[in-house]
Amino acid sequence: MILPGFSEEAQVRLRRSHAVVVGCGALGGASIDLLVRAGVGRLTLIDRDVVEESNLQRQSLFVDDDARRSVPKAEAAARRVRAIDPACEVRGWVDDFRSENARSYAEGASILIDGLDNFEGRYLLNDLALEMRIPYVYGAAVGYEGLCFPVLPGAGPCLRCLFPEPPAPGSAPTCDRAGVFGPAIALAAGHAMSIAIRLLAGVPCEADRALVGFDLSVGTSTRIALGVGARSPECPACALGRRDFLCGSRATRTATLCGRNSVQVLPSGSGGIDLALLQTRLTPHGSFTIDAGRLRGELSGESTPDGGRYELTIFADGRAIVHGSSEPEAALRIYARYIGH
Repeated sequence: MILPGFSEEAQVRLRRSHAVVVGCGALGGASIDLLVRAGVGRLTLIDRDVVEESNLQRQSLFVDDDARRSVPKAEAAARRVRAIDPACEVRGWVDDFRSENARSYAEGASILIDGLDNFEGRYLLNDLALEMRIPYVYGAAVGYEGLCFPVLPGAGPCLRCLFPEPPAPGSAPTCDRAGVFGPAIALAAGHAMSIAIRLLAGVPCEADRALVGFDLSVGTSTRIALGVGARSPECPACALGRRDFLCGSRATRTATLCGRNSVQVLPSGSGGIDLALLQTRLTPHGSFTIDAGRLRGELSGESTPDGGRYELTIFADGRAIVHGSSEPEAALRIYARYIGH
Protein backbone atom coordinates (compact mmCIF):
# COMPACT_ATOMS: atom_id res chain seq x y z
CA MET A 1 0.00 0.00 0.00
CA ILE A 2 2.99 2.34 0.35
CA LEU A 3 3.94 1.95 -3.31
CA PRO A 4 3.47 5.15 -5.33
CA GLY A 5 0.00 5.09 -6.85
CA PHE A 6 -1.31 2.41 -4.52
CA SER A 7 -3.27 2.99 -1.32
CA GLU A 8 -5.64 1.30 1.09
CA GLU A 9 -8.42 2.07 -1.38
CA ALA A 10 -6.51 0.31 -4.16
CA GLN A 11 -6.09 -2.75 -1.95
CA VAL A 12 -9.81 -2.79 -1.25
CA ARG A 13 -10.46 -2.72 -5.00
CA LEU A 14 -8.19 -5.75 -5.44
CA ARG A 15 -10.03 -7.67 -2.72
CA ARG A 16 -13.35 -6.92 -4.42
CA SER A 17 -12.13 -7.93 -7.87
CA HIS A 18 -12.74 -11.18 -9.76
CA ALA A 19 -10.09 -12.52 -12.13
CA VAL A 20 -10.85 -15.34 -14.56
CA VAL A 21 -7.71 -17.27 -15.53
CA VAL A 22 -8.05 -19.60 -18.51
CA GLY A 23 -5.22 -22.12 -18.49
CA CYS A 24 -3.42 -23.09 -15.27
CA GLY A 25 -0.10 -24.28 -16.71
CA ALA A 26 3.14 -22.32 -16.87
CA LEU A 27 1.97 -18.79 -17.70
CA GLY A 28 -1.40 -19.22 -16.01
CA GLY A 29 0.11 -20.67 -12.85
CA ALA A 30 2.65 -17.87 -12.50
CA SER A 31 -0.14 -15.34 -13.06
CA ILE A 32 -2.38 -16.98 -10.47
CA ASP A 33 0.40 -16.87 -7.88
CA LEU A 34 0.94 -13.14 -8.44
CA LEU A 35 -2.79 -12.35 -8.38
CA VAL A 36 -3.56 -14.15 -5.12
CA ARG A 37 -0.51 -12.68 -3.39
CA ALA A 38 -1.56 -9.20 -4.54
CA GLY A 39 -4.86 -9.67 -2.70
CA VAL A 40 -7.34 -10.40 -5.49
CA GLY A 41 -10.48 -11.57 -3.71
CA ARG A 42 -11.98 -13.99 -6.20
CA LEU A 43 -10.40 -16.31 -8.77
CA THR A 44 -12.05 -18.55 -11.34
CA LEU A 45 -9.56 -21.05 -12.77
CA ILE A 46 -10.25 -23.14 -15.89
CA ASP A 47 -8.06 -25.91 -17.32
CA ARG A 48 -8.76 -29.24 -19.02
CA ASP A 49 -5.37 -30.90 -18.42
CA VAL A 50 -3.63 -32.81 -15.60
CA VAL A 51 -0.23 -32.24 -14.00
CA GLU A 52 2.64 -34.21 -15.55
CA GLU A 53 6.27 -34.58 -14.46
CA SER A 54 7.57 -32.54 -17.41
CA ASN A 55 5.44 -29.59 -16.24
CA LEU A 56 7.44 -29.11 -13.04
CA GLN A 57 10.36 -27.45 -14.84
CA ARG A 58 8.26 -24.33 -15.39
CA GLN A 59 4.80 -24.67 -13.75
CA SER A 60 5.45 -23.21 -10.32
CA LEU A 61 2.12 -23.95 -8.60
CA PHE A 62 2.61 -27.73 -8.75
CA VAL A 63 4.76 -30.27 -6.91
CA ASP A 64 5.92 -33.82 -7.57
CA ASP A 65 2.95 -35.37 -5.77
CA ASP A 66 0.55 -33.59 -8.14
CA ALA A 67 2.38 -35.10 -11.12
CA ARG A 68 2.56 -38.63 -9.68
CA ARG A 69 -1.19 -38.60 -9.00
CA SER A 70 -2.07 -36.82 -12.29
CA VAL A 71 -4.10 -34.22 -10.40
CA PRO A 72 -6.16 -31.92 -12.65
CA LYS A 73 -4.34 -28.60 -12.95
CA ALA A 74 -7.40 -26.52 -12.06
CA GLU A 75 -7.86 -28.48 -8.82
CA ALA A 76 -4.17 -28.37 -7.87
CA ALA A 77 -4.02 -24.63 -8.59
CA ALA A 78 -7.14 -23.91 -6.52
CA ARG A 79 -5.71 -25.91 -3.60
CA ARG A 80 -2.49 -23.89 -3.79
CA VAL A 81 -4.42 -20.61 -3.83
CA ARG A 82 -6.28 -21.61 -0.65
CA ALA A 83 -2.95 -22.43 1.02
CA ILE A 84 -1.58 -18.98 0.11
CA ASP A 85 -4.68 -16.99 1.08
CA PRO A 86 -7.60 -18.83 2.72
CA ALA A 87 -9.70 -15.67 2.43
CA CYS A 88 -9.55 -15.75 -1.39
CA GLU A 89 -12.69 -17.17 -2.95
CA VAL A 90 -11.41 -19.61 -5.58
CA ARG A 91 -13.06 -22.17 -7.80
CA GLY A 92 -11.16 -24.54 -10.07
CA TRP A 93 -13.04 -25.92 -13.07
CA VAL A 94 -11.71 -29.00 -14.86
CA ASP A 95 -13.20 -28.11 -18.21
CA ASP A 96 -12.46 -27.21 -21.80
CA PHE A 97 -12.95 -23.47 -22.30
CA ARG A 98 -15.17 -23.14 -25.38
CA SER A 99 -17.83 -20.95 -26.96
CA GLU A 100 -20.67 -22.81 -25.22
CA ASN A 101 -19.45 -22.04 -21.69
CA ALA A 102 -17.31 -18.90 -22.09
CA ARG A 103 -20.02 -16.41 -21.11
CA SER A 104 -21.00 -18.28 -17.96
CA TYR A 105 -17.40 -18.45 -16.73
CA ALA A 106 -16.93 -14.71 -17.33
CA GLU A 107 -20.09 -13.67 -15.49
CA GLY A 108 -19.16 -10.99 -12.96
CA ALA A 109 -15.49 -10.97 -13.99
CA SER A 110 -13.33 -7.89 -13.57
CA ILE A 111 -10.57 -9.14 -15.91
CA LEU A 112 -9.72 -12.07 -18.19
CA ILE A 113 -6.23 -13.58 -17.94
CA ASP A 114 -4.62 -15.61 -20.73
CA GLY A 115 -2.82 -18.74 -19.58
CA LEU A 116 -3.57 -20.68 -22.75
CA ASP A 117 -1.40 -22.73 -25.06
CA ASN A 118 -3.55 -22.46 -28.19
CA PHE A 119 -4.61 -19.64 -30.49
CA GLU A 120 -8.24 -20.63 -30.84
CA GLY A 121 -8.77 -20.12 -27.11
CA ARG A 122 -7.09 -16.73 -27.25
CA TYR A 123 -9.32 -15.53 -30.06
CA LEU A 124 -12.30 -16.78 -28.06
CA LEU A 125 -11.11 -14.76 -25.05
CA ASN A 126 -10.73 -11.73 -27.32
CA ASP A 127 -14.32 -12.07 -28.56
CA LEU A 128 -15.54 -12.56 -24.99
CA ALA A 129 -13.72 -9.45 -23.78
CA LEU A 130 -15.25 -7.31 -26.54
CA GLU A 131 -18.74 -8.78 -26.09
CA MET A 132 -18.81 -8.33 -22.29
CA ARG A 133 -16.53 -5.26 -22.22
CA ILE A 134 -14.05 -6.85 -19.82
CA PRO A 135 -10.29 -6.12 -20.01
CA TYR A 136 -8.27 -9.06 -21.33
CA VAL A 137 -4.53 -9.48 -20.79
CA TYR A 138 -2.98 -11.50 -23.62
CA GLY A 139 0.20 -13.37 -22.81
CA ALA A 140 2.32 -16.04 -24.48
CA ALA A 141 5.73 -17.62 -23.92
CA VAL A 142 7.53 -20.43 -25.75
CA GLY A 143 11.20 -21.25 -26.07
CA TYR A 144 13.11 -18.14 -24.94
CA GLU A 145 10.50 -15.68 -26.22
CA GLY A 146 7.43 -13.99 -24.81
CA LEU A 147 4.75 -11.51 -25.81
CA CYS A 148 1.94 -9.70 -24.01
CA PHE A 149 -0.41 -6.76 -24.29
CA PRO A 150 -3.75 -5.65 -22.83
CA VAL A 151 -7.02 -5.65 -24.76
CA LEU A 152 -9.05 -2.75 -23.36
CA PRO A 153 -12.44 -2.71 -25.13
CA GLY A 154 -13.12 0.72 -26.59
CA ALA A 155 -9.72 2.11 -25.55
CA GLY A 156 -7.30 0.30 -27.84
CA PRO A 157 -6.84 -2.47 -30.39
CA CYS A 158 -7.98 -6.04 -29.90
CA LEU A 159 -6.12 -9.24 -30.73
CA ARG A 160 -7.59 -9.38 -34.24
CA CYS A 161 -6.56 -5.79 -34.95
CA LEU A 162 -2.94 -6.90 -34.58
CA PHE A 163 -3.27 -10.52 -35.74
CA PRO A 164 -6.43 -10.82 -37.89
CA GLU A 165 -6.17 -14.61 -38.21
CA PRO A 166 -4.60 -17.40 -36.12
CA PRO A 167 -1.49 -18.97 -37.62
CA ALA A 168 -2.02 -22.08 -39.73
CA PRO A 169 -1.99 -25.36 -37.77
CA GLY A 170 1.55 -26.64 -37.30
CA SER A 171 3.22 -23.34 -38.25
CA ALA A 172 3.71 -21.86 -34.77
CA PRO A 173 5.95 -23.45 -32.12
CA THR A 174 4.34 -25.16 -29.13
CA CYS A 175 5.81 -25.78 -25.68
CA ASP A 176 6.06 -29.52 -26.33
CA ARG A 177 7.87 -29.05 -29.66
CA ALA A 178 10.08 -26.05 -28.86
CA GLY A 179 10.52 -26.32 -25.09
CA VAL A 180 10.20 -23.48 -22.60
CA PHE A 181 12.90 -21.58 -20.72
CA GLY A 182 11.52 -21.14 -17.19
CA PRO A 183 12.66 -17.52 -16.75
CA ALA A 184 10.76 -16.58 -19.93
CA ILE A 185 7.56 -17.64 -18.16
CA ALA A 186 8.40 -15.56 -15.10
CA LEU A 187 9.16 -12.49 -17.22
CA ALA A 188 6.03 -12.77 -19.37
CA ALA A 189 3.76 -13.40 -16.38
CA GLY A 190 5.38 -10.62 -14.37
CA HIS A 191 4.80 -8.05 -17.08
CA ALA A 192 1.26 -9.25 -17.83
CA MET A 193 0.26 -9.22 -14.16
CA SER A 194 1.81 -5.80 -13.60
CA ILE A 195 -0.83 -4.62 -16.07
CA ALA A 196 -3.64 -6.75 -14.62
CA ILE A 197 -3.04 -5.85 -10.98
CA ARG A 198 -2.88 -2.12 -11.68
CA LEU A 199 -6.04 -2.28 -13.80
CA LEU A 200 -7.87 -4.07 -10.97
CA ALA A 201 -6.51 -1.69 -8.33
CA GLY A 202 -7.39 1.41 -10.35
CA VAL A 203 -3.74 2.48 -10.54
CA PRO A 204 -2.97 4.31 -13.83
CA CYS A 205 -0.69 2.33 -16.14
CA GLU A 206 -0.69 4.20 -19.45
CA ALA A 207 2.91 3.12 -20.10
CA ASP A 208 1.84 -0.53 -20.08
CA ARG A 209 -0.63 -0.10 -22.94
CA ALA A 210 1.84 -1.55 -25.40
CA LEU A 211 2.68 -4.73 -27.25
CA VAL A 212 5.78 -5.97 -25.42
CA GLY A 213 7.98 -8.77 -26.69
CA PHE A 214 11.30 -10.21 -25.58
CA ASP A 215 13.84 -12.86 -26.54
CA LEU A 216 16.00 -14.06 -23.67
CA SER A 217 18.29 -16.04 -25.97
CA VAL A 218 19.82 -12.75 -27.13
CA GLY A 219 18.62 -10.41 -24.37
CA THR A 220 16.46 -8.15 -26.55
CA SER A 221 13.04 -6.60 -26.03
CA THR A 222 10.58 -4.57 -28.09
CA ARG A 223 7.73 -2.22 -27.22
CA ILE A 224 5.07 -0.89 -29.59
CA ALA A 225 2.63 1.69 -28.20
CA LEU A 226 -1.02 0.73 -28.62
CA GLY A 227 -3.50 3.55 -28.35
CA VAL A 228 -6.95 3.99 -29.88
CA GLY A 229 -5.22 4.81 -33.17
CA ALA A 230 -3.85 1.27 -33.36
CA ARG A 231 -7.35 -0.14 -33.86
CA SER A 232 -7.81 -1.49 -37.36
CA PRO A 233 -10.76 -0.06 -39.33
CA GLU A 234 -11.03 -3.47 -41.01
CA CYS A 235 -10.84 -5.59 -37.86
CA PRO A 236 -13.49 -8.36 -38.04
CA ALA A 237 -14.11 -8.10 -34.29
CA CYS A 238 -13.63 -4.40 -33.41
CA ALA A 239 -14.76 -2.65 -36.58
CA LEU A 240 -17.22 -5.15 -38.04
CA GLY A 241 -18.56 -6.44 -34.73
CA ARG A 242 -18.21 -10.12 -35.61
CA ARG A 243 -17.74 -12.67 -32.83
CA ASP A 244 -16.60 -15.57 -35.00
CA PHE A 245 -15.03 -17.53 -32.15
CA LEU A 246 -17.61 -16.75 -29.47
CA CYS A 247 -20.50 -17.79 -31.70
CA GLY A 248 -18.74 -21.09 -32.41
CA SER A 249 -18.41 -20.75 -36.18
CA ARG A 250 -14.60 -20.94 -35.93
CA ALA A 251 -14.42 -23.68 -33.31
CA THR A 252 -12.33 -26.80 -33.82
CA ARG A 253 -14.63 -29.76 -34.34
CA THR A 254 -14.11 -33.38 -33.43
CA ALA A 255 -15.74 -36.58 -34.63
CA THR A 256 -15.31 -39.96 -32.94
CA LEU A 257 -14.69 -42.63 -35.57
CA CYS A 258 -16.93 -45.56 -34.80
CA GLY A 259 -15.12 -48.80 -33.94
CA ARG A 260 -11.64 -47.37 -34.56
CA ASN A 261 -10.70 -45.97 -31.12
CA SER A 262 -9.88 -42.75 -32.95
CA VAL A 263 -11.02 -39.14 -33.12
CA GLN A 264 -10.86 -36.86 -36.14
CA VAL A 265 -9.91 -33.25 -35.39
CA LEU A 266 -10.98 -30.56 -37.83
CA PRO A 267 -9.28 -27.27 -36.89
CA SER A 268 -10.80 -23.84 -37.26
CA GLY A 269 -9.66 -21.71 -40.17
CA SER A 270 -8.69 -22.69 -43.69
CA GLY A 271 -4.88 -22.61 -43.58
CA GLY A 272 -3.02 -25.69 -44.73
CA ILE A 273 -0.04 -27.42 -43.11
CA ASP A 274 3.53 -27.72 -44.36
CA LEU A 275 3.86 -31.45 -43.73
CA ALA A 276 7.63 -31.53 -44.29
CA LEU A 277 8.19 -28.76 -41.75
CA LEU A 278 5.88 -30.42 -39.24
CA GLN A 279 7.69 -33.74 -39.75
CA THR A 280 10.95 -32.05 -38.76
CA ARG A 281 9.36 -30.53 -35.67
CA LEU A 282 7.81 -33.84 -34.60
CA THR A 283 10.97 -35.91 -35.08
CA PRO A 284 12.08 -35.54 -31.41
CA HIS A 285 8.71 -36.94 -30.32
CA GLY A 286 8.49 -40.10 -32.44
CA SER A 287 8.91 -41.62 -35.88
CA PHE A 288 6.96 -39.85 -38.64
CA THR A 289 6.86 -40.39 -42.40
CA ILE A 290 5.10 -38.65 -45.28
CA ASP A 291 3.18 -40.91 -47.63
CA ALA A 292 0.40 -40.19 -50.12
CA GLY A 293 -0.05 -36.63 -48.91
CA ARG A 294 -0.24 -37.63 -45.24
CA LEU A 295 2.12 -37.36 -42.30
CA ARG A 296 1.88 -40.47 -40.14
CA GLY A 297 3.63 -41.64 -37.00
CA GLU A 298 3.56 -42.62 -33.35
CA LEU A 299 4.25 -40.38 -30.36
CA SER A 300 6.88 -41.94 -28.12
CA GLY A 301 6.24 -39.82 -25.04
CA GLU A 302 2.44 -40.09 -24.78
CA SER A 303 0.59 -43.09 -23.34
CA THR A 304 -3.02 -43.92 -24.21
CA PRO A 305 -5.50 -44.89 -21.46
CA ASP A 306 -4.69 -48.58 -22.06
CA GLY A 307 -0.92 -48.02 -21.93
CA GLY A 308 -0.29 -47.94 -25.67
CA ARG A 309 0.97 -45.16 -27.92
CA TYR A 310 -0.99 -42.45 -29.67
CA GLU A 311 -0.75 -42.52 -33.45
CA LEU A 312 -1.25 -39.44 -35.62
CA THR A 313 -2.33 -39.12 -39.23
CA ILE A 314 -2.14 -35.51 -40.38
CA PHE A 315 -3.43 -34.21 -43.69
CA ALA A 316 -2.26 -31.18 -45.65
CA ASP A 317 -5.49 -29.28 -44.92
CA GLY A 318 -4.81 -29.41 -41.16
CA ARG A 319 -7.20 -32.26 -40.44
CA ALA A 320 -5.84 -35.02 -38.23
CA ILE A 321 -6.86 -38.42 -36.91
CA VAL A 322 -5.69 -39.22 -33.38
CA HIS A 323 -5.68 -42.97 -32.79
CA GLY A 324 -5.52 -44.40 -29.27
CA SER A 325 -8.60 -42.98 -27.59
CA SER A 326 -12.24 -42.33 -28.45
CA GLU A 327 -12.37 -39.27 -26.14
CA PRO A 328 -12.53 -35.91 -27.98
CA GLU A 329 -10.82 -34.13 -25.05
CA ALA A 330 -7.78 -36.40 -25.33
CA ALA A 331 -7.57 -35.83 -29.08
CA LEU A 332 -7.79 -32.04 -28.68
CA ARG A 333 -5.03 -32.13 -26.07
CA ILE A 334 -2.73 -34.14 -28.33
CA TYR A 335 -3.52 -31.91 -31.34
CA ALA A 336 -2.84 -28.69 -29.39
CA ARG A 337 0.42 -30.00 -27.96
CA TYR A 338 2.03 -31.37 -31.08
CA ILE A 339 0.37 -29.61 -34.00
CA GLY A 340 -1.06 -26.45 -32.48
CA HIS A 341 -4.14 -24.40 -33.28
